[in-house]
Amino acid sequence: MLFSTATGYALRALAALPEDGTFCLAKDLSSQLDLPGPYLAKILQGLVQASILESVRGPKGGFRLARPSHRITVGEVVAALEGPQALEGCVMGFPTCSGDHPCPLHDAWDAVKTQVTSSMTEATIRDLQLMDLRHQKEAEVSRGAGKKRPSPAG
Repeated sequence: MLFSTATGYALRALAALPEDGTFCLAKDLSSQLDLPGPYLAKILQGLVQASILESVRGPKGGFRLARPSHRITVGEVVAALEGPQALEGCVMGFPTCSGDHPCPLHDAWDAVKTQVTSSMTEATIRDLQLMDLRHQKEAEVSRGAGKKRPSPAG
């Protein structure tokens, strides 16, 4: 995996938050997504500190997106949780890897970094929400295809 489990959980949670600004409790999100509650709550607090989420305590509180989902990029989330230099450095761990002194994977890793960075800058939480909706519809169609139709001669 390229990024931490926390980043994956964060992206799933952000995609599950409603677009209408409704607050959601961390425990409800963890239940809905089948993720560990305390760990998810800690991740969500980190996203509040990064100004990706807003939070309010209390019975009508919880977490919500700090701005519309089409204005939050996957790259922002990755930077918030992995650090701004998440893709920097040598893929093989050599401290002196550079264009002048490349490791055996330098050029390949450079191409991958460029593509991943570009994709994360373009992809938004809204894109993830739309993908999730498509997957849900496909799953419903698949489940429906397995059901037998009643015969017309009842």
